[in-house]
Parts: sequence; structure tokens; C-alpha cells
Amino acid sequence: MALPLKVSVTGAAGPIAYSLLDRIANGEVFGNQQPVFLVLMDIPSMLAVLTGVAMELQDCAFELLQGVTVTDRAEVAFRDVDVAILLGATPRAEDMRCDDQFKYNVRIFRSQGMALDTYAKKTVKVLVVGSSANTNCLVAMTSAPSIPPENFSCLTRLGQNRAQAQAFQQRRETVVRTGCTMSVACAICDHLRALWSGTSEGELVSMGVISNGNSYGVPEQLIYSFPVTVKDGSWQIVAGLRVSEICRLRMAQSAQELLEERKGALTALARSNL
Repeated sequence: MALPLKVSVTGAAGPIAYSLLDRIANGEVFGNQQPVFLVLMDIPSMLAVLTGVAMELQDCAFELLQGVTVTDRAEVAFRDVDVAILLGATPRAEDMRCDDQFKYNVRIFRSQGMALDTYAKKTVKVLVVGSSANTNCLVAMTSAPSIPPENFSCLTRLGQNRAQAQAFQQRRETVVRTGCTMSVACAICDHLRALWSGTSEGELVSMGVISNGNSYGVPEQLIYSFPVTVKDGSWQIVAGLRVSEICRLRMAQSAQELLEERKGALTALARSNL
């Protein structure tokens, strides 16, 4: 049997993690011959909940699960990890301004990126889920200069899965209002499975990845959703797909929004109090 993969999950006391962790532990994500070791991280006030989650995982007696560590410290969560799944982000409270939420998340993902840079393996694969995933991923990537940029990606697979299920706008809004933790967890599994095992012949999947060298006119140095193929753990943006004019307009609009977010994030990163 292969050596265990060390998989770190932040925000691990939340509902998305609860829908995700057993699927990692039972071999659904990395394969039924790949043992895993889970490191669960959350804020100090959630450690009691995390301990309960760890006990549940152990009670399930998954053959592939080699152990579980619970922590609130990044230096423990990211030390020598092979895969980091960053679920944790600051949600917007009713009395919180969007700008304040944005600054809090810049702090979080800057700190996590720096910790990954210091403690994780340089081959670590980092998946950012916490919203706004594109910009949070960019912040983490920028804060971890010794890890290759292509090792960072953010979750955009949920949109692909919804489209394939013909889940259009009205249904999507209903699902979001009632909670979508299972579908997000499923999309995370799909994303990681493709990244780890590769895509099949002719299969394209959606991933938020660094935009450098794309053929769709998206500015460079953004984390943007592209159709990709994956082989041997490396993704490749599929070039030359036909894009309608309305899609190009929407892509340009999304890129402009991400450029504005990037500017705000870089400004925040430059401030001494961060």
C-alpha cells in the first residue's frame, strides 16, 4: 500500500467539511488504495466540535484512514502536507460591511499562504473554497512564493455540476437559500479527484487556476475559471474553444471584477497592519 497522503482541511468544524471528510477517508477522492492522514483545523472556539468530528471518523473504522489530528495552529495544520483544502473564510455578518469582510479574508489567506510557504511540502496541492475563492486563492498563492503558482486552484466545479444537472438560475437560488453543503462537498471531491487521478480522454473540467498564457483574453495573474485537462497531476488550459459574443462579454465582466478585487487585495497586503 502507498504511503499516506497528509491532507489538511481548514474550517473543518463547518457543515461542508462534515459532508466531505468521510468521502476523503473512504477512498472516494484519492483512490481505494491510497491511505490518508487528516489534519483538521479551525478557530480555538471550535476545537471541541473538531474533537467530536475526529472521534466520529475514528469510529467509522475506515481502512484507509491512518489518523486524525485536530488543531487551531497553522504550523501544525500545514506541516509536511500533500493536500490543503482551505474551506475556512470569514462569513458576512448582518452588520458587517463588504469591505470589512474582504479585509478579514485577506488576513486569513495571507496568513495561511505564508504558513503553507513555511511548513508545507513544495509539491502541495492547494484548493481554495472559502468565498471569494478566486481572490482568496490569489492572496494565498502570492503569499507562498516558494510553492509553484500552478499548485493553487479554487473551486469552480460546482457551477459545472449544476449546469450538467440542468440546475438553472431559479433552482440555484432556492438551493443556496436552503443550504448547499452536500453539493459543494461533491464538487470538491470531483475537483480533487480530477487533479489527483487526471481527466479521461476528451473530458474537460472547470477549475479556477492562474490565467497566465490563456487564449481567451483574460488578463494574466488572475485566478480564473477555465476548461482544463489534467494529466500526471498537472492541469492544462484547453485553448481555442469557440466562445459566443455574449459569453465573451460575461468573461470580460468577470475578469474586470477580479481585477478590482486583486487591486484591493494587493493594497490590503501592502498595509503594515496586515
